[in-house]
Amino acid sequence: MVNYSPLRRWEWITAVGILLLAAFLRLHAPGITEFKRDEATLSRLALNLAQGKDFPVLGIGSSVGFPNSPMNVYLLAIPYAAGNNPILATLFVGFLNVLAVALTWRVARRYFGAEAALVAGFLYAVSPWAVIYSRKIWAQDMLPPFVIVTLLTGLVGLVEVKAKQRVWAQFWHLPLLVITAQIHFAAVVLAPISLVMAGLGWRRIRREFWFGLVGAVLLCVPFAYGLYQDDLLSISKIQESLERSSSPSDSGDPISIVENPRAIHSTALDYAWFTVAGKNIHSLAGANQFQRYLDAMPPAYGVFNLVPMGAVLAALGLMVLAWRESAQRPILLVLLVWLIVPVAAYIYTWTAVQPHYFIPMMPAAFIVMGAGVAQLKKIRAYRITWVALGVIGALQIWLTLGLFNFLNTHDTTGAFGTPLGYLLDVRQTILDADADGVLVASDGDSVLYDHEPAVWDVLLDGAGEVRFVNPDHLWVVPAEPTLLLVSPKIDSDLMPITPEVQPYKTVALRPGEGVYQIWQNPLASVAGTRTALDAHFANGVVLESIWHDGHNADELWLVWRVPDAQVGMQYITFVHGLDADDQKLSQTDLAFWPGGYWQAGDKVLVHAQLNLDGAQKLSIGMYRFLADGSYQNSELLDAEGRYLAQSLVIENQ
Repeated sequence: MVNYSPLRRWEWITAVGILLLAAFLRLHAPGITEFKRDEATLSRLALNLAQGKDFPVLGIGSSVGFPNSPMNVYLLAIPYAAGNNPILATLFVGFLNVLAVALTWRVARRYFGAEAALVAGFLYAVSPWAVIYSRKIWAQDMLPPFVIVTLLTGLVGLVEVKAKQRVWAQFWHLPLLVITAQIHFAAVVLAPISLVMAGLGWRRIRREFWFGLVGAVLLCVPFAYGLYQDDLLSISKIQESLERSSSPSDSGDPISIVENPRAIHSTALDYAWFTVAGKNIHSLAGANQFQRYLDAMPPAYGVFNLVPMGAVLAALGLMVLAWRESAQRPILLVLLVWLIVPVAAYIYTWTAVQPHYFIPMMPAAFIVMGAGVAQLKKIRAYRITWVALGVIGALQIWLTLGLFNFLNTHDTTGAFGTPLGYLLDVRQTILDADADGVLVASDGDSVLYDHEPAVWDVLLDGAGEVRFVNPDHLWVVPAEPTLLLVSPKIDSDLMPITPEVQPYKTVALRPGEGVYQIWQNPLASVAGTRTALDAHFANGVVLESIWHDGHNADELWLVWRVPDAQVGMQYITFVHGLDADDQKLSQTDLAFWPGGYWQAGDKVLVHAQLNLDGAQKLSIGMYRFLADGSYQNSELLDAEGRYLAQSLVIENQ
C-alpha cells in the first residue's frame, strides 16, 4: 500500500538527522579526494563546455573499451560554470549523493512506512562505500539520485494503481532512463527493470509515456552523432570493444579481481556483498599501508556482514509477502528485481566486472533491509535489531572517518593518490605569483595520455599558458618570464639548472611523498665545451650550439631555438656518429618537445647519449612520422631558405 500520510514530528526529526549525517560524511573535508587522470580529463571536457570553448559529443574512455556518453560532462559543467576549482565539482557530486539518501528515504517511506524509511536512509547515509563513491569527480558517482528518480517515476507512473502524479511520472520515466544510462554504462541494468514495470502497468500507459519516448530519443542524439563521427556504430567496432573489455583494465577502482572472461563467475556476488556490507575499504590504503590502517581500527568487518545478510533474509521474507499479499505484489516485485538484476547481469562475465558497477544496487539493498525490519514489529527481536543497526552504523562511521584521516596523512602512492587538498595548495601558490605562464616538469608532456599533465592542465586553468616538459632527455629555457613547477617524481639531477639558483617556494605533500618545487625563471647551466652553430631547418627550428660534456665524450647537449607553435607536430631529433667515409657507427633518436608548446625564442636543450668511439663526424637533424607510417626529414636550409641537405654534418670535436 502507498503511504500518503503526512510526516509526523519524529519522522521530520529523524529525516533531517539522517540528511545532516549524510551531508557531513559526503561533504566535509572535500580536499580528501583523488584527482587523477580520469577526473582531470572529465573536468577538462566540462570546463571547456562551461567556458564555451567546446560542445563535446563523446565523453572520456570507459572500462568496457567504448567511449562514454557526454551526459556526465554536461552535468559536471554545472559546478564548473561557477568556477574552475575542482572542489566545486567535488561538492556537487557529494550534494547529488545526499539527495540520493533523501530519495531512498522517500521511496522506503512511500511503500513500506516510517520505520523502513529510517532504516534505509540511515544505512545508506553511513554505508562506507556509498560515502566513498560520493566524494570524487567520477561519472559513476553521479548515478545514485538519477537511478532512484528513474525507478520512482516508473513505480508511480506504471505500477501504482492509484497514483496522483501518473501523468508527469510517465512522461519523465524514459528520458530519465536515457539520461541515467548515459551518465555511466553501469546504469544500463535499469532497462530490464523498466521493462518489468512497463509489463506490470501496460494497461495504464497514456500518451504522455510516448511523448517521453520522443524526448528520450532526442537525448541520445549527441552521443549517437559522436559515435557516428568516430565510426564506432558498426557491429565490428562494438564487438572489438567488447573483446577489449573482457580483459581486466585499470578502471580506477581500488579493488580488482582478475576473472576468467566469458564464464560464470562469483565476482559479481563478491563485489555486491562487500559493497553493501561496507567491507574492504582498506584497499584504498594500498598493499603497503592497509594493515597499518586496519591495526588502528576496531575489527568490524565481520559485523558489517550482517547488513548484506539482513538484506538477503529480508528479500526472502518479501518474496513470501509478495506471494501472500496481492496489493503490494507489483511494488515488491520491482524492488526485488532492482536488487537482483545488477548482480545477475554480471554473473556471466561478458565484460570485466568492476566494483563500481554495483552503485545502482545499493539503494535497493537498503530499502529491502528497511522493509524487512519494518516486518519485525511484532517480534521481540525488533528492539535488538535497532540496537544492532545503531552499533553497525557507529562502527561504519568510525572506520570511514578513520580511513579519510589515514589517507590524508599517509603516503598511499599506488592506491589512493595525493589528496586534492595538497594539490590545491600548490595551485594557490602559483596563482598568487600572478605569472603569465607556467612550465610543468613532470613524468610526461601529453595532456591526453599522461597523468600529471592532465591534472595540472585543469588545476592551473586561468594561470596563463601552461606547458609541460618531461626532462628525462631534454630541458626548456622559455623566452618569456615563466614559473617552473617541478613534480616530486622528477630527479633533480635531470634538471640542468644553475646551482646557485634556489626554488622560489616548495609545497610538501603527505609525509614521504615528496615536495613540489616552484622556480622563477631558472637559468640553464650546461658544463663542457661549446661549439657555436647557426643551422636552420625547414620546420623553423635552429640548432644554435652543441655542448660536449667535459667528463664523458659520449654525451652531448644540443641547444635548439624554436619558432612559434606548430600544433599537432611531433618531431624526433637524431644524432648519428659517422666515420671518415660517412658510414654510420652509432645513433640515437630522441623525441623533441611537442610543437604545440613552442613559443618563438624558446630554447630546447636535448641530452643525447651515444657511443662516439671512432666517430669523426656527427650527423644531426630532425624528422617526423607521416600518417602512412613513413617518415619525413626536416631539411637543412641555408640563410636564404634554400635546400642544403637532409641533416647537418659536422666534425666530431
